[in-house]
Amino acid sequence: MVLEQASFKTWAVDPFVLMTRVRRNGLVFFVVVCSLSGCGPRSDRLAISGTVMLDGTPLDSGSIRFTSVGAEKLMTSGAVIRNGAYNVPQAKGLRAGAYQVEMSSPDAKAPPILDRPSGMMMAPERIPAEYNVNSKQTIEVTPDGENEFNFDIVSKATK
Repeated sequence: MVLEQASFKTWAVDPFVLMTRVRRNGLVFFVVVCSLSGCGPRSDRLAISGTVMLDGTPLDSGSIRFTSVGAEKLMTSGAVIRNGAYNVPQAKGLRAGAYQVEMSSPDAKAPPILDRPSGMMMAPERIPAEYNVNSKQTIEVTPDGENEFNFDIVSKATK
């Protein structure tokens, strides 16, 4: 009995040819995905910016936070205030709608005070409560506007 030897054909592929195919297929995939998705990130988030003045001078440092009001889904964003200006880029921005505004700027130069709820010593807040913990300040972010919101705060010390 004679066994026939099976012939196996090896598919040796030149690495250069293989990489060319991979690149071509990758390019085709990229073009298809871009054409389906618009080839760029689309977002309904909007950039927010503005200034914060405290007693007539730009607030040197602090933070600002925006929290959605009456929206189905809670949305919040914020920024650092430096030299009286803040900027929330589009990637971290807000959707159109109403937002409550809260600002904070601890006075690092003043002696610390006892924070009753936490029992910790903290720097006193320079921003009055009506712009901070009891804020009633609101803004309306619109898709058509510049969404620049400026705040001129008068502290209790100068009222």
